[in-house]
Amino acid sequence: MPEPDARTGRPRGSRNRKPSKTAIRNYYALLREAADKGDINAAGKLIELDILDTTRKEDRHA
Repeated sequence: MPEPDARTGRPRGSRNRKPSKTAIRNYYALLREAADKGDINAAGKLIELDILDTTRKEDRHA
């Protein structure tokens, strides 16, 4: 049986952090760069993200 203070996951007192908009833009750039070099997983992820974004925009305007 685990001790009462034995916790899994993030340490107590740390904050959940969301990446900044700049970091997200950099991640997209990394994906584009990888896709341009022939990485089909990166290309697939870019397509997936584009479909999600398009769907969300259509839902907002409906």
